[in-house]
Amino acid sequence: MTKNKHILSTLMIALLLSACGSSSKDNEESDLVKVDEPTAQETKREVTEQEATKLVATPIDDLKEHKLKEVKQVKDKFSGWQRGRVQFLNIEGGFYGIISDSGEKILPMNMPIEFAQNGAIVRIKGKVKNVMTIQQWGTPFTITEIELIKPGNKVNDIDM
Repeated sequence: MTKNKHILSTLMIALLLSACGSSSKDNEESDLVKVDEPTAQETKREVTEQEATKLVATPIDDLKEHKLKEVKQVKDKFSGWQRGRVQFLNIEGGFYGIISDSGEKILPMNMPIEFAQNGAIVRIKGKVKNVMTIQQWGTPFTITEIELIKPGNKVNDIDM
């Protein structure tokens, strides 16, 4: 029996040593990854700190002024009469938009039904409306005056 115990213990030692050899290889690979991980984390931390510094360093008054300039530019762009083509867009349930002669997309919020003609040329006057829409197309615009220059085609309810 002592011979069997001796053989069994020798086998166990051999298995343990072979297992240790393979795990040391795994440890070397994981050590390589660990060396790269702190470097990557440090770089990520530096970028995040820089971004946070930018956000903290920007005065709110500058942000407000920038936003006001953007809104003023949009309003100035649409001040006075605009000429454009009415277009039916079959997205988000279908709606009419106006593409101005300068290429601006205008989303009329209150266009009278008689002007809802695909391809019609119109002249409009109004003001930019600062709202979000489900269409997500063009600049929302409240029409105060509208003139038909050239009629277009009316879109059937079936096409909508």
